[in-house]
Amino acid sequence: MKYHLTLITLLFIPFLSKAKSPDFAKEILPILSDKCFACHGPDSKEKDLRLDSFEHATKDLDGYKAIDIQNPEESEVIYRINDDDDPMPPEDEKQLTDKERKLLTQWIKSGAKYAKHWAYVLAKKHDTLNSIDDFIKADFPKGKTFAPAADKRTLARRAALTLTGLPPNQQELNRFLNDTSSKAYETYLDQLLAKPTYGEHQARYWLDAIRYGDTHGLHLDNRRAIYPYRDWVIMAMNDNLPLNDFITWQVAGDLLPNPSLEQQVATGFVRMNPTTGEGGALEEEFQMKNNFDRVETLGTALLGSSLLCVRCHTHKYDPIIHDEYYKLMAFFNNTAEKSVDGNRYDYAPVIKAPGNIHDWQQWNKIKASGKRSPQPIFTALKSQSSKTATPKAKHQTYTFDITELSPQVDGFKLEILNYKNLKNPKPKTQQFFIKKLQAKYIHEDGTTKEIEFDSISGTSSHNRFKVDNILKEKTNSGWRIDLSKNFNHSATLSFADRLKFSKGDRLQIELHIDTHAIDLKRFKISSGMHLVPQTPLDKIEHRFATTLIAKEGKKRDTFVLERGEYTNPIGKALEPGVISVMGEMPEGAPKNRLGLAQWLTSPNHPTVSRVLVNRIWQRVFGAGLVRTPEDLGLQGDHPTHPELLDWLALKLQEDGWDLKKTLKMMLLSQTFQQSSKWRQDLSDPENKLFARGPSYRLDAEVLRDMGLWASGLLDPHMGGEGVKPYQPSGLWKALAHPSSDTKEYTRDTGDKLYRRSLYVYWKRTSPHPMMNLFDAPSREVSCVQRSRSNTPLQSLALLNETQRIEMARSLAERLLTEAKDDQSRLQMIFQVISSRSPSAQERQVCLKLLKQMKEKFRASPQDAKELLSTGDKLRNPQIDLIEHAAWTQVSATILASDLALLLY
Repeated sequence: MKYHLTLITLLFIPFLSKAKSPDFAKEILPILSDKCFACHGPDSKEKDLRLDSFEHATKDLDGYKAIDIQNPEESEVIYRINDDDDPMPPEDEKQLTDKERKLLTQWIKSGAKYAKHWAYVLAKKHDTLNSIDDFIKADFPKGKTFAPAADKRTLARRAALTLTGLPPNQQELNRFLNDTSSKAYETYLDQLLAKPTYGEHQARYWLDAIRYGDTHGLHLDNRRAIYPYRDWVIMAMNDNLPLNDFITWQVAGDLLPNPSLEQQVATGFVRMNPTTGEGGALEEEFQMKNNFDRVETLGTALLGSSLLCVRCHTHKYDPIIHDEYYKLMAFFNNTAEKSVDGNRYDYAPVIKAPGNIHDWQQWNKIKASGKRSPQPIFTALKSQSSKTATPKAKHQTYTFDITELSPQVDGFKLEILNYKNLKNPKPKTQQFFIKKLQAKYIHEDGTTKEIEFDSISGTSSHNRFKVDNILKEKTNSGWRIDLSKNFNHSATLSFADRLKFSKGDRLQIELHIDTHAIDLKRFKISSGMHLVPQTPLDKIEHRFATTLIAKEGKKRDTFVLERGEYTNPIGKALEPGVISVMGEMPEGAPKNRLGLAQWLTSPNHPTVSRVLVNRIWQRVFGAGLVRTPEDLGLQGDHPTHPELLDWLALKLQEDGWDLKKTLKMMLLSQTFQQSSKWRQDLSDPENKLFARGPSYRLDAEVLRDMGLWASGLLDPHMGGEGVKPYQPSGLWKALAHPSSDTKEYTRDTGDKLYRRSLYVYWKRTSPHPMMNLFDAPSREVSCVQRSRSNTPLQSLALLNETQRIEMARSLAERLLTEAKDDQSRLQMIFQVISSRSPSAQERQVCLKLLKQMKEKFRASPQDAKELLSTGDKLRNPQIDLIEHAAWTQVSATILASDLALLLY
């Protein structure tokens, strides 16, 4: 039975047949996806009537067709979308607008041509346009052009914040302002791109996307060994590692031929999923959950696709079928780690790597020089060992007289050789004590000097050897050394001062060891101890930290799971495979994670380079060309400039996946250099035309870092374990499981309080509250676009949080020390924060506030003392109390204003 047409429909059908066909990908597909595919799409409730392909839509349905190409007026779709009595979509579903009905009818009348969604079609070069500005200008309304250029100071600040997350210092700014050459701005950008702060700033976008955290993320939310991975990301950014290698190393660095330490550390990407050691956790269930998280993160971070729903069924909107989700998961299902982490910090497989970025750089430098093997202090060792008692006694003494020495010695390594061929090698206890350790430098003329030790640490071939820190002299324990059976161990002993030796000098070392806790019949400490030097390489490797890595383990079968339930596998085991709508795997690619990486970085992959350049554009301009960076699929926004997106994606590949070059190109564009002032001549509130420069509220980390930097507090140390600045007491304890090793928050002291925000310890179930308040994600799941909220609580925190006040009083101290009067101090604070002078109105308002604050604190000096006692940094007592307090309030106000909160 046919449904009747309304009179209006009958009137406009003849007219539509002569109209231009709508653009399917841009105008029609979004309507079908939004209003029709829930019931008539790839995973349809109505199996017989589907609108997601030409073949299905034109299929004969027992006497009628959804779309009838031969007789368009007879198409069921036209009847139903215009029917008053029984409309489609039904009244309880999303309704079509009049404009959408007209477009659908017009499309059917003009032949109903289908096309692939733009994101699944390979990018194409444009015939004529060949720069960012060409594409942007081509979409301006007739008679409109770019906004005027931003002034040089504003542009300098904008570029510095975009690339490094910090404003330019005065020297950088002046150099740029005074450079009158045509290349001045380009030279300035090159200098910013070369700064170490560039990598720190750019790294955090990737850390959001791959949900980096310093804790497991579930149940106990315990500590986990992962921060060397974060440091590697920073270094990869600063070294401008090509993005295709950046992806490959992370997805499959361990599968590359003879993988380097960096390539292995990079696979921490695979291990970033939240894990648990909860007692009731089922291994089979969490094997699936861990890999669900990996697949869905890959979808968000690199494919620009929401794959969550495909875990349970074929995608309702995008052409991604249920089986393909599990084929993708098969790439990750063979990794060697256990599915339940045992709440361990060193949740194997792990590797040792430099513990901070300085050590990474020094370690690489020493390796590159070829000096990789330590040179022995001596060429022959003759041990003079004497036991003070029988083997059953408590103590043994070992004395070594070393005569062949290298010119400089930092310390030595003591190896404890554990016999492996004993019948019963398990000792009653696995520890002994170095009760007394003496070392003497003996000059060739007989003069002696006692040597002090400043540290002792241990290593083991089984990673179970540990040495307690040096105890105070009054204790009766000494150094405790814990042993594991059947493995060799070594203790590294470092001298407090580097020793210089000449020919004829010697070194005498005497060890007094308490062995009463060791059954010497079953466990033996070799009398032939070996001494090796502490070379610069040794010293760095001694400080190596543990980090999680990926390795292939035993092959596991992967099945489709019905409705995503781990207990309901269906069908035959699957081979690893990819999402077919995004292209096939390259010919000859292995069916492992390395093959997956080759697919992701193939020039025949339609989405990855688009996803990357869209997010690069987003970090430069504040919003992407696709405003839904997590979803380039049918439910996502259409690009504001699709041809520009394609051009950028191809350019990225042609330029060798060079991130710095891509960023520089964007910042050199007229589009970026425009004034960001509101334009009265254009109605474009969301700046989708990009007809004015970027302007947006800065992210949480930048707000904190800018305050630390402006106040002179920012500690430049790069990398290392996460730091713990001020936060409300008891916060972690209130949120944590009683057995968690992160329930107690012990804040740091000294320079660590002022480390850059990238290094703030990231507890997934409780990130730092100032990060949360300014919209940083928890990093429990992938995040590729932060929200930008504006709340009264943010203002309250900016003016009252401990570190904000400490920043303000330190900035005030800097102003009072470096500038001679109030006028020059106000000039200085504006220059530091906004790279410009204050306007007349700003000057008037700030000086009025300063006057009021001076009056307030003169009337109540105690309030001034309390204000200036906030935070650990000691106040300079030479500075006038009232002046300091008043300028602290002015500084806090300016740091909480748009001057410091916005990029403009």
